[in-house]
Amino acid sequence: MTALVFAVSLLLAGPSLIGALNGTGSVDTALWHLALSLLLTALAARSVRSLVQGYERSAAERAARTTAEEAAAGRRRSDA
Repeated sequence: MTALVFAVSLLLAGPSLIGALNGTGSVDTALWHLALSLLLTALAARSVRSLVQGYERSAAERAARTTAEEAAAGRRRSDA
């Protein structure tokens, strides 16, 4: 995930970094853009990760509940 955050941050700050390297932009501005893109990308990645993990937990709980219900239904059928 860290590599992805760095890659996306460099893409977001790319125009500003290229401008600083070419001399048409300020180095300070490029560094600010890079820092802000790193921060925002890291926050977005953390949010997406927690969202996906929540869905995974929900799916696992649903599967366990379904399995338990099917096992209980099978026992009821065999008892009858």
